[in-house]
Amino acid sequence: MSPSDDKPWFHAAVQLLDVRRQDRLLALYCDLRQTRDLATLVGGRGELIVLMPDREMAESVAEQGWPQVSVLAHEAKGNESFGSFDAMLIAPTTGPLLPSGAFAELSLRNLRPGGRLVVDVPGPDMVPDLCLAWQQLDWPRSRYEPLLGIGDDTLAGILRSAGLRGVHGVLGAHLLHPATPADLVDAFAPSFALTDVERVELTHALVRCRGGHGPFDVLVHRTRLQALR
Repeated sequence: MSPSDDKPWFHAAVQLLDVRRQDRLLALYCDLRQTRDLATLVGGRGELIVLMPDREMAESVAEQGWPQVSVLAHEAKGNESFGSFDAMLIAPTTGPLLPSGAFAELSLRNLRPGGRLVVDVPGPDMVPDLCLAWQQLDWPRSRYEPLLGIGDDTLAGILRSAGLRGVHGVLGAHLLHPATPADLVDAFAPSFALTDVERVELTHALVRCRGGHGPFDVLVHRTRLQALR
């Protein structure tokens, strides 16, 4: 998969958030390229604070020296206050996710009145093709949990109960176009902490499920909601 299409959900979430010039934006768990894109959108007079649980990744972003960007090597719990922001984006590629209530609590603590929120996280079964191959190998389901997220209705109910306004779900289905089954496995292998041998085994299982080694389309399910403080 090419860099431009490996995480299409992130670009859809950013578009839904309607990031504007001069926004104060809080973003959780973006990678280097995503941070650069967000920094460009807020512009030199905006402000972007990014939370990254991986210290090495946080340091690589800080080394870029973008003046409008501050990066914190921190794994959010939900009870933190980082400031008063115009918008907040929570769009991790995979889990483990925040505790369900933390999505709302972070929003209430960090968005100004009228501030915008978009949450885009793995759905209950983010990549069914991978899940089927995993089940064929009879590997522990607990190791697959990074791709087992939360449903739209469940998350929407949590946000509404916390007092967020205008909570609205948006279709989060995407197609990936890996050139081979191995490419799909490699894209998500770090989330499972797979060994090299396990990568090969999962690739072979995916080939058996798909019936071939060539290019194919993969449906990805995300839970995507927008809301207002």
